[in-house]
Amino acid sequence: MQDEYDDVEEQYRIEKAQLTELELRFEPLEAEFKAILEERDVAYRAQLAAERDVVRRQQAALALQAWWRSYRVRKACQLMAKKRAKAAGKGKKDKKKGKKGKKDAEKTQEAPPAPAPAPTEENAPAAETEAATDAEATDAAAATAE
Repeated sequence: MQDEYDDVEEQYRIEKAQLTELELRFEPLEAEFKAILEERDVAYRAQLAAERDVVRRQQAALALQAWWRSYRVRKACQLMAKKRAKAAGKGKKDKKKGKKGKKDAEKTQEAPPAPAPAPTEENAPAAETEAATDAEATDAAAATAE
């Protein structure tokens, strides 16, 4: 029985020596592995921070763009309201004129300027036709914005 115990103890010592040898070889590898994991973790955190920054910048840009578009629309609506008020005001002034206003109107009717022929698409320059279509498109867009 003692021989058996001695054999087991000898085998234990041999395995223990092998274990310490393996642990000594493993220590530098473990330190290198931990360093690699730390580098990966730092890189991953930096990537997440960069992605968050990009998203934050995109949201800020969207907010600024929306503000600018709404500002332009508000200014266009104010301008159109002023034009309408001015046009409505002109019509009222002509109707409220007294006798003096009628005399001025008669004088202008005595010698009216000869009306220019209305340009058609055939005889109108291309620049005028494009300007008219652009003005119509702008008026239509402003009407839909209201």
